[in-house]
Amino acid sequence: MAPNPSESTTSERRYRHLFENLPICIFVVDLTVTPVIIVEVNRRTELVFGYTAAELIGGPAAHLVAEESRQNIQSILERVRQGETVTSEVTNRRRDGTTFPVRLIAALDATDTGRMIAVVEDITRERQYRNEAEAIDAERLRIAHEIHDGVAQNLAGLRFKSELWSHIADTAPPEMRAALVEVQGVLIAAIADIRRAIFALRPVDLEALGFLGALKQLVADFGDQNQLVAQLDYSESRDKLPLLYELPLFRIIQEGLTNIGRHARASSVRVSVEINSAQGVAVSMRDNGCGFDPSQIGADDHASHFGLRQMRERIIELNGTLDIHSVINHGAELVITLPPLAQVSSHAAD
Repeated sequence: MAPNPSESTTSERRYRHLFENLPICIFVVDLTVTPVIIVEVNRRTELVFGYTAAELIGGPAAHLVAEESRQNIQSILERVRQGETVTSEVTNRRRDGTTFPVRLIAALDATDTGRMIAVVEDITRERQYRNEAEAIDAERLRIAHEIHDGVAQNLAGLRFKSELWSHIADTAPPEMRAALVEVQGVLIAAIADIRRAIFALRPVDLEALGFLGALKQLVADFGDQNQLVAQLDYSESRDKLPLLYELPLFRIIQEGLTNIGRHARASSVRVSVEINSAQGVAVSMRDNGCGFDPSQIGADDHASHFGLRQMRERIIELNGTLDIHSVINHGAELVITLPPLAQVSSHAAD
């Protein structure tokens, strides 16, 4: 049966509309010549690189590649010629000479193996976010080490001495022995708080572990640290958690767990995370602890409320919401909702 010309025309129109209007740079490159040349670009490419399509088409693709990435690009071209689909981060150059990092996905054109289709995404903001996150984690690690080597060691030394004093004070007046027991109790509580602080400050390698791997480790370590049952339920659509959500959401959950460990006196905690690219992110943190009155949050400066206020501030930065359900002596549940990434304001990653 002969193809219907009108159907072919309609398909071509759809392809052209999609090609021209995708919010990402697309290049079609001729691999049969040396150096490889650009044969097609979309509108987004013109906006990002500062050239018109007429200026780019027929020119060498290498003109858009920064010097430090040219060797990498040659390797990518060879791999694509062998039939691989390659994903890599390289540095490109705009018309005005400025350079910027991109994520490149390149593969052979399914309809013409002499051509390569390359999708290029500007990851300047992502790279800045990553660098800032690494700097913050380095500072957190430094502070954790200082606390461990300084305050924590001093408190441990005082606790050891207090135990010695308690043996010496067997014949001391009851008031002195009672005061010493009180001091020991304060030291034990302070050491536990310091350990929780060090645990909360520890950086996590999200890039190596992935968000889910890091979250599993966090929940498991939290259970061990606080001698309680900690469970994680995690579900997601085919789309992964957006990178710009990963560290903020991880820190929010970490802050919530720290708050539970410090104040809830719980024996079990369940963390549930649901990710849906269309609906956003939903997180529930439920414990069976002592509970509290949610109406008192923000009404005073009680230490147990500081962590929740800090969580709420982080969530608001992501245009999200925090709902708190709790009854005294019947545990608590924190429900965090974050919108789809497209709805997040530009300052969310700051």
